[in-house]
Amino acid sequence: MSDISTICKISIIAFAFLIYSIMRVTNEHNLSYLQFPVLECWFVQEKPGHVGGFSVPTSQEKSLMFIRTEAFSEESRSELHPPADISPSRIYYVTDPAGSFCSAALNPPKGSVNKPKCEINPFMPHASMVRWASALTDSAQSPVYLQADWFSVAAQGLDEQLTLSNVMRAPSASKEPKVILSVSSKTPVVRSRLGEAFLLDCGFWVDLSSPVHGSGFSIEWHYQFRGEGWLVLAYDGKNDQFAETSETGADIDIPGLYETGNASLILEEAQVRHSGTYICTVYL
Repeated sequence: MSDISTICKISIIAFAFLIYSIMRVTNEHNLSYLQFPVLECWFVQEKPGHVGGFSVPTSQEKSLMFIRTEAFSEESRSELHPPADISPSRIYYVTDPAGSFCSAALNPPKGSVNKPKCEINPFMPHASMVRWASALTDSAQSPVYLQADWFSVAAQGLDEQLTLSNVMRAPSASKEPKVILSVSSKTPVVRSRLGEAFLLDCGFWVDLSSPVHGSGFSIEWHYQFRGEGWLVLAYDGKNDQFAETSETGADIDIPGLYETGNASLILEEAQVRHSGTYICTVYL
């Protein structure tokens, strides 16, 4: 099973910015003439051969994602001309059925100085370790379907209009991944008055043709501030049950959760203790 998170932050008494550990791409190639959305990213991974130590050294390479809502054909790929300074091994032809990468916040107009922030990482699906949720597969084992190359993509749109976390699966040794799970928020930063209700947006999409879709899902909202945190709300979609938490006045729209993937957190009354970072996690 795989899990993916997106992050929101709320400030009760002052506007606050969420800090991301995503590197900005400095490639200035003009890619806007292409007919498909294009996203420049850094590919970041641990350096091989590292043993022990508190910090893990990483490497980063320029990468590029050509994106379509339908699979690329040989003809459509031949029309694309990636920049020469990006290794062919870091050129990806992404199928995104939901169009999650097609947001205007991730596709600035031609000549724009500001660029979205994007990072790609190797991803290893694994069994969920969340204690409150039962195994989402009957065997509690990852299916054979997971034997492939997996990637996670974290992106931040212009002017903090969007945060996006996607999981992609590609046949082994292929550079044609397909988005399997997408989690996004249109409210990366929220400001609320004390005593008022507020909403932290979180939406998710799952590829219906993916075998992992039929196993069910779980949603978790976690609060974090200055190294401390706790579970705000957790819902096990397979068994239709909430986990017990100490948080009061927190809710989600259950019909919307199943109908449109709306996993937004609703808090009835903003209090000073609510200021901090909130993480929305979707488990499959």
